[in-house]
Amino acid sequence: MLRGHDYRQKKNCEAREEGPLPTVTYLGFATDVLALLVIAGGIYNLFAIFCVAGFFAMKHSRPDEISYPPVSILKPVKGLDPGFRENIDSFCRQDYPEYEVLIGFVGEDDEALAAARVIADAYPGKVRVVIRGERIGINEKVSNLKGLIGAASYPLVAVSDSDMKVDELYLRTIVEEYLSEENVGLVTSPYKISDPATVGSALESLAIALDFIPSVLVARRLEGITFGLGASMLLSKDTIEDIGGMEAIADYLADDYRIGNRIWQKGHKVLLSGYVMEDVVEKMGMKQFLLHQGRWARTYRASRPKGFFGYGVTHALFFACLLLAVQGVTTYSLLLFSAVLALRLFLAFVVYRKVILRKDWLKWLPLLPVKDLLAFGIWAWSFAGRKVFWRGAYYLVEKGGRIKPLHGRR
Repeated sequence: MLRGHDYRQKKNCEAREEGPLPTVTYLGFATDVLALLVIAGGIYNLFAIFCVAGFFAMKHSRPDEISYPPVSILKPVKGLDPGFRENIDSFCRQDYPEYEVLIGFVGEDDEALAAARVIADAYPGKVRVVIRGERIGINEKVSNLKGLIGAASYPLVAVSDSDMKVDELYLRTIVEEYLSEENVGLVTSPYKISDPATVGSALESLAIALDFIPSVLVARRLEGITFGLGASMLLSKDTIEDIGGMEAIADYLADDYRIGNRIWQKGHKVLLSGYVMEDVVEKMGMKQFLLHQGRWARTYRASRPKGFFGYGVTHALFFACLLLAVQGVTTYSLLLFSAVLALRLFLAFVVYRKVILRKDWLKWLPLLPVKDLLAFGIWAWSFAGRKVFWRGAYYLVEKGGRIKPLHGRR
């Protein structure tokens, strides 16, 4: 029989023996989950490398005999982008039989209007400035596009954001792709930033090159392209009418996504072009980078909630860093971290060789881990609300991607 002191001592010993077990169990479970997430993210990155390399290595089909139809290039403008003159000029020097360039504005008070008129004077008969004051919804760009489509001389139109720059083969390339298959409703193009000038624009460039382009090509491999990209969209006026016209998307923030998705829902093919547009960005600061990525994340979440949730698993480097922090530097955790970092760098190398093609871009690669950690933070933060900042105002992004202005709110 134990005396009181001995009994308490025995119970304390038992408590000390049993106490750590739940903590050890939870820690083991956490490390197992993190390891699985790292492995899943690593598999995704490996598949992304395969998709990127495969897409840019294949020969994109073109008709054997082709009669190039006339095309109206539509440039909706809001404000004066960096390199505005050079950007628009590049669309005015196409190696293509017959085309026109329309530069569109919603009102007379835009700061880029004078520069647009100078360009139109330099290309008489080829470039026109179009001003349409009618607003058909919250998204001003869509109202601008409606005016441009109404003013376009030709049935086939190429819509492109005003901050894009191309070479003289752009129009010929996308038209050949458009005519290469039956029932093509849209040809849309990816884009890149090859020459970032600041840390913010370099992070944006890395996000496009290592997150956006791979995710688009993975989606293409798994389900096909079911959306449009605002960098470039080639489609017909008849197709626009078939999806309900510009009025059907006038209250959506991601108008390019919605145009492509409606075309796909109507049973038409959406093709991803092999032509990569050059996005000429300003000297972006960190605040601009975070606002832009945050807006993109919340819009993506509203438009494709299941896909966006699954997108979280792609942040393998973040999970590998977290595993190192939780488990400590062990052979296992260090091996997983090294493997994921190697995959991310290899993906960067493949995108550089296939898409970027500019050696100066490589100097920004040391920012890759920073970009990846920020990317996970932005993804997680996107679930905390629906408010976004766009063109000087705040909006709520509602289910499906519709937007509602938040007047006077910060």
